[in-house]
Amino acid sequence: MTSQYNDRFRSFSKRVEKGIMIGIVICAIVLTIGEVLIQYVPARLVLIETERLEGVSREP
Repeated sequence: MTSQYNDRFRSFSKRVEKGIMIGIVICAIVLTIGEVLIQYVPARLVLIETERLEGVSREP
């Protein structure tokens, strides 16, 4: 009985570990895409509210 429990636990833990790894990879990809997007001014204006609120000085 304990052998069956151990086998089921191993298969469950492998699935959980795989899900966690996929989640980490997805978060890293989303973070990278977000960082690249805020490098472009049109996307930055849409994504970051303070860019719109700060305004642009008329005098250099």
